[in-house]
Amino acid sequence: MERQHHPYRATAFMLTATVFFCLSDVLGKWLTATYPVVQITWMRSIFGAGALLLAAALTSNLRALKTRRPVWHASRSIASGIMVLGVFYGLKNIPLAEFVALTFSVPFFIALFSPWLLREQVAKQSWIAITLGFIGVLFVLRPTPDHFHLAHLTTLGMSLIISLMLISARYLSTTETGWSLNFYLPVAAIVLLGYPTLVYWIDPGNLDWALFATLGVSQTIALGCYIEALRLARAAVIAPLDYLRMIWTIIVGYLIWQELPDPYTWTGIIIIVASGIYIVRHSYVNRTEHA
Repeated sequence: MERQHHPYRATAFMLTATVFFCLSDVLGKWLTATYPVVQITWMRSIFGAGALLLAAALTSNLRALKTRRPVWHASRSIASGIMVLGVFYGLKNIPLAEFVALTFSVPFFIALFSPWLLREQVAKQSWIAITLGFIGVLFVLRPTPDHFHLAHLTTLGMSLIISLMLISARYLSTTETGWSLNFYLPVAAIVLLGYPTLVYWIDPGNLDWALFATLGVSQTIALGCYIEALRLARAAVIAPLDYLRMIWTIIVGYLIWQELPDPYTWTGIIIIVASGIYIVRHSYVNRTEHA
């Protein structure tokens, strides 16, 4: 990525990303009340790929979809299909705030695997933050009979897959464009889940067709705004704004489903957010000092 420093524009892009990420989570949870997870995953993949293809065509970036690493894209696409299934399974079965809180474990997994997969050093202070972050995750998970659901575990697994996909994207960024790294992600889900979707298909009404389309497009816009924000300003300044998603999520979860985090979940959220912000900011400072 070209290094630029436009913090106000970057802030606007990141705030927009948090809104559209929240919108896609809300739409996903809403649709899981009526439709099977496999159908939602397939429809989201269809509309997401279509939105990216249309955007590439309108911006004259179709050539940017070409790839020199088809095997890598196939592997990432399969992982993405599994991940999206986990997303909607989690949204269906656990409160929205708990789902989003568990997705914020992604920075911990990235920091955990970076020394082995990217040969990047992690400072001792960051290891403390990683440990505290996973303690926060345990507060949200709470493996007790009256709280724990398999969806908690699958959501955590989904976060692990996301971290590996982000690490692989960084590895591939020397030869692949942002367009190609994102365009091929839904392909495996479209191909492999086509038949199961037909088996369990439920005909959507006109409104639900619009909701499916909005779901796919909103996730595409959110990802695009997120990437643009990181291109326009330092990650240490911009990335922590992503935690505003937690605020939007709690507000919407209460208004629609009357969900509010309990004291244990609040404790976990605070620990996760604080540890995640520290890792993002400290890792950036550490890289610049060793550049």
